[in-house]
Formats: sequence, structure tokens, C-alpha cells
Amino acid sequence: MILILVTALALLRDEAALRDAFAKDIRAEAAAERAAAVKKLSGAKEEKTIELLAASLKDKALEVRKAAAETLEASTDGAGAAIKPLGEILVDKKDDLALRLACAKALMKSRYKSEVFPFVLKTISSIEREERQFHQFGAQVTGLLDAYIGKSYGMDKTTAERWSEWWMDNEAALKKEDAATRAAWKKDGK
Repeated sequence: MILILVTALALLRDEAALRDAFAKDIRAEAAAERAAAVKKLSGAKEEKTIELLAASLKDKALEVRKAAAETLEASTDGAGAAIKPLGEILVDKKDDLALRLACAKALMKSRYKSEVFPFVLKTISSIEREERQFHQFGAQVTGLLDAYIGKSYGMDKTTAERWSEWWMDNEAALKKEDAATRAAWKKDGK
């Protein structure tokens, strides 16, 4: 038991040390250096670290924002702190498609489905027939959603409408499940 506690404490200190180094490295002039700083936080579990990564989604350099989304995908966001920043990029049609897809992948790792789903639904619902540049992206996001929820409504013109109906039927249950998950996360000491 003591060995487990000592190991856990060492891991927490390691992540804190990584955050301290990150605070310095993220100020680098070169985007490649800032992206490298972000990637060093891969596997993060602490809320403070996740918040730093989420803030990096606003970096002026696309390379850094992509690194932040990919690093968040490889991390554990117990508090759901990165959901909103990731979701805002996912729904923004003006943002880079590769970045948006990286954000979708990171969101699909979240344990809070009721918070993630509206961003994904808005993304696939907002793609118009004539917006061919988004069709493949929409199919990729839909595939991720299918795997995340464990259900599929195919990939045709009725898919978004069918997912919307599913949401109406399941929103309350997912919110209840998410509340229980969040309470358990808080109780277990985050």
C-alpha cells in the first residue's frame, strides 16, 4: 500500500515538473518549439495540465494547435476541461480540417458524452450538400461518433436527422450518467 502511494506521489510530481517546464517552453518564439513543449505533456491526467493543453488550442500557429489536440487525445481529461475548447474548433468551418478532425478524435476520448454530443451533432448537421469540401470530413466525424456511441445511422442525407432524434431520446439519460461519472471522479480525488 505504501509503495502504491509513493509511486502515485512520484507520478504527480513528474506531471507538475512537466507543467513547470512547459510554462517556460510554451513562450518560445518558434512554433516547432511550442509544439514540442505541448507534446511533452502527452498522457497528462491532472486538471491543471489539461487546462494548459486546452489553452494551447488558441495558439496562433496551426502546428501548435494540432499538437495540443493530439496531446489531449492521448491524455485523460477527468474534469472535462478540454471539451468546450475542442468542441468550438470542431464546429468552426473556417478552421483547418485536419485540426478539426484531431479535435473530434480527442473529444471521442471524453467520458462525458452529453457534453461532447452537441458539438458533434452540430458539426455533421451543418454540412450542406453543396459544401463538397466537408463531405469526407463529415463522414470521418460520423464514423468516430458511431464508434463513440456504439450505434450507427449510416452516412447519408438522413444521418444527422436520425442522430438528432437519437439525442432527443437519450439526452436526459446521458446527462444523468455524466453527472454520476463526474461525481465519482470528484470523490476519487480527481
